Amino acid sequence: MTALLLSRLRPHAGSLALLCLLQVAAVGGTLWLPALNARLIDDGVAQGEVATVWSLGSQMLGVGLAQLLAAALAMVLGARVAAQVAATLRYEVFERVMHLDAAQVRAVGAGSLLTRCGNDVLQLQMLVLTCCTVLLTVPLTMTGAIVLGLREDPGLAWLMAVAVPAVALVLGLFAWWAVPGYRRMQGQIDDVNLVLREQLTGLRVVRAFTRERHEQRRFERANDALVDTSFGVGRLYLSLGPVVALLMNAGGVAVVWFGGMRVSAGEIGIGSVTAFIAYLLQLMSSVLMASAIVMQLPRARVSAGRVRELLDLPPGAGSVRGARTAPVPGRSRDGLRMEGVELRHPGSPGAVLEHVDLHLPPGSHTVLLGSTGSGKTALLQALAAQLTPTRGRVLLEGVDLAEADPALARRRVLLVPQRAHLFGGSVADNLRYGAPDASDDELWEALRAAHADDVVAGLGGLDATLPPGGLTLSGGQRQRLCLARALLARPDHYLVDDALSALDARTEAAVREALLAWAASHGAGVVTATQRLAGVERADRVVVLDRGAVVGLGTHDELAGTCRAYDELLDADHEGALA
Repeated sequence: MTALLLSRLRPHAGSLALLCLLQVAAVGGTLWLPALNARLIDDGVAQGEVATVWSLGSQMLGVGLAQLLAAALAMVLGARVAAQVAATLRYEVFERVMHLDAAQVRAVGAGSLLTRCGNDVLQLQMLVLTCCTVLLTVPLTMTGAIVLGLREDPGLAWLMAVAVPAVALVLGLFAWWAVPGYRRMQGQIDDVNLVLREQLTGLRVVRAFTRERHEQRRFERANDALVDTSFGVGRLYLSLGPVVALLMNAGGVAVVWFGGMRVSAGEIGIGSVTAFIAYLLQLMSSVLMASAIVMQLPRARVSAGRVRELLDLPPGAGSVRGARTAPVPGRSRDGLRMEGVELRHPGSPGAVLEHVDLHLPPGSHTVLLGSTGSGKTALLQALAAQLTPTRGRVLLEGVDLAEADPALARRRVLLVPQRAHLFGGSVADNLRYGAPDASDDELWEALRAAHADDVVAGLGGLDATLPPGGLTLSGGQRQRLCLARALLARPDHYLVDDALSALDARTEAAVREALLAWAASHGAGVVTATQRLAGVERADRVVVLDRGAVVGLGTHDELAGTCRAYDELLDADHEGALA
């Protein structure tokens, strides 16, 4: 945790230096006031010297105002530094998430990623804020209070020697008891975020099966667990205040008792006792201020570990930070190749892809077929460098994608997923996501090719505003808009992962033909993973997958009657059409 924060605090060295000067001034004023008050009582009030009272009182007023101003400025500066450190961490976490591949995102969990970027960074921000405001103040105040308290009356020093360790022991015990609770709390926040995210994204399914009550109980269980842990930690934290207050008041009573006896004996003055009480309370208050850090440390340590764990993840497949940026040559005759590719998800007993050798020439049309779970999506994600093969290589124009410049590779190989996603904003902004410089005429050209021009016209044109996710559109409308966005990017290879599944058969056929015509006019290849076999006869090659292995490769005429898996798919598709 220390290294994580220090490296982000280093750019703010100038602000921290000024903060230290302000805190020294504020602490100096705080320590000076009891000494002035002691003189005012002993030399002014006790002696009946009104002029001395006015003089020392004026000094106390000036010192108090200066101390208040320095403390306020230090607080503002500390809050600013803490916010900037949190902003830096939040950006780094977000940037790291952007460079994770699909397998890493699944392993960490979307709910946990949200918590780490939000709540965990917030805990570190609060720790930095607390450190900026009390880390220097506490040792200065403690040192000054001890020195000045001993100067007022060395005979009462033993009270400090008893009171301070007692408070420190109590704080240490509270911090030790709080660590397990804070660790459970962060994990339970992940659980609440995960359940809430699942319910929001699957709201239509929940309502379709009238499972609202079931989902309410799921959320209640996760929320109640978090509430119970929060109550336990909160009760522990809140009980700290009364315990420390009791110790501080007991210390004050002890000073009055034993100091009063010394005053009666004529060994010290009343002002000295008053000042000693103030210094003892300042000393114990400093220990209490240190408890703010002590109580935050367990939770901040857990949060820092979670953030550090995320930042230490190696960049995933296709990451700009993880590649060695070998140049990708221009379009050639080699296209995409898979050589002995094997892919296993962490913790999975079997391979998702197994010994796949495949050649996809530029400008060709390839159809991936296979039953559900056969590995079609995984194969496309490996071709698009979104998943890293466990073994083997994926080559683009002879260059291993694991070593290629990802920015260039992404412009050459584009995956169009089945689940269409649109961003909040205008239609034009969504379409220009992969082609920022595209003109309006080019946008309409792509929309017409994807048979989505009527959708945009119905919305009111390119400037029409879409909600996040495009939830006001049907699934087929979203898929056509996403396909138009992909067409504008003009890659060398389109990888279409059943991205027309929400369309009816007639519209799908028209959009598929338009896609192939667009790709042919730009010399691009198309790889389509689909459940429907319509138009497969015109494909340059058909790849049949079964449990991650290629069991058939060739044209429709070559596979029909010779590949059992392909014949079964043909029979199933024929029976579905008759039904």
